[in-house]
Amino acid sequence: MAKTGLKLTDHDDGSLVEMALGGGPEAEAAFFTIYARYHKGVFAHISRFIQEQEEVEDICMESFEKAFKQLESYRPSNKFSTWIFTIARNTAFDHLDKDKVRGRNKDKMPIDYSDLEHIDVPEDNVSPEDEIISSQDHENFLSCVQGLPDLYREVASMCFVDNLGYKEISEKAGLPINTVKTRISRAKGLIVQMMLDMEEE
Repeated sequence: MAKTGLKLTDHDDGSLVEMALGGGPEAEAAFFTIYARYHKGVFAHISRFIQEQEEVEDICMESFEKAFKQLESYRPSNKFSTWIFTIARNTAFDHLDKDKVRGRNKDKMPIDYSDLEHIDVPEDNVSPEDEIISSQDHENFLSCVQGLPDLYREVASMCFVDNLGYKEISEKAGLPINTVKTRISRAKGLIVQMMLDMEEE
């Protein structure tokens, strides 16, 4: 049962889904709240596979439209962030297939590991990716960290395993702090992708 006496933004994902499915004047507002909560994370996730920003936004909107139509299939026992990220990723892969950008083999689609050092990543931003990572079994998480490309494994291990801050990692690795932020952000995305793959197996 959805909680009462709260602003929509104060409701958890399960309550918002319940309201969105319930119809009436609250339904559209509830789904818009879900959209506002996850748009940034979904957009960033799709950007890992699609280069053109306009196309990313189109796929982002299509992903949320699919989510709205498939909302009844969402199971509250699962993380909503995992569910919406999976829809977004599959929608991105569908577009890649149609455009024949990277062939038709989704499972073996090459990943761009280029180091985008010019991107300034905020330090205190808890994203849907962070939620997915924090919800996982520790052994699975460590396995994903070890499975990262060499470029990201060292800084990811320092951050997630040794619990070092950006400044300490920068000093130990001999890297500019923005490079550390970017590599950790990229590592999070790759770890989430591996975790989502595990859940589908």
